[in-house]
Amino acid sequence: MTSRIDAAAASLRRDSRAFTRKNLFFAAARLGGARDYDAFVAGPLARRLRAGPIAGLLPAPDPRRTVRLPRECDAYFPAAILLVDRPELVELFAASGVLVQARIAVVCVDGTPRAVVRWLVRGIRAGYRAPVGYLHDAATVLYPFACEPLATLVEVAHARTPIVFRDLGLPPSGLPASALPFHRATGPVVELEAPPPVAIVAYAARQLAAMLPRDPWLAPIRRSRRSG
Repeated sequence: MTSRIDAAAASLRRDSRAFTRKNLFFAAARLGGARDYDAFVAGPLARRLRAGPIAGLLPAPDPRRTVRLPRECDAYFPAAILLVDRPELVELFAASGVLVQARIAVVCVDGTPRAVVRWLVRGIRAGYRAPVGYLHDAATVLYPFACEPLATLVEVAHARTPIVFRDLGLPPSGLPASALPFHRATGPVVELEAPPPVAIVAYAARQLAAMLPRDPWLAPIRRSRRSG
């Protein structure tokens, strides 16, 4: 099983610089080496980690860890905000680089990272706005408007300029694999970490990009009929 875990990790690293424990579980399952996530983490994965670290495997989120943002961040605001239902997904998106490349801020419904939530609240109070997408598993029934940080963001938003929100989560019956970029499996996807990380990161980034208003300066130039 140890060699299978390493093979699963190597397959994930081909497309992603980092992955979660659940990503690794599903990758190992695709190789025929795992069936129950909790048993996988407590057994084979724990034994493998005692032998040494696995390149690319993200550490388990530590609620005591604090994130500090430079004050210069207050001069900027993200193009979009992604709300996720597990801290592990925040770490996954942060490691992917999409936060910088696509100007996406990612926060969890539990209110972490707190420094990022406070930064978003300060920006909204200053008049900035960004669309919010909520990404979750098919089994998640939590409605995020009653939870942090979205509740705080909505509370401080001005009534005349409300926050644009869209549920980007997997539907109850799952999402067709064909809807996820870079994912070639068959059958519906019901858990976000079942596909390779690159698939769900690309899916969320594209969905958020579709929510952004179009920049008229980037539109194609229309040539008049009289022009040559």
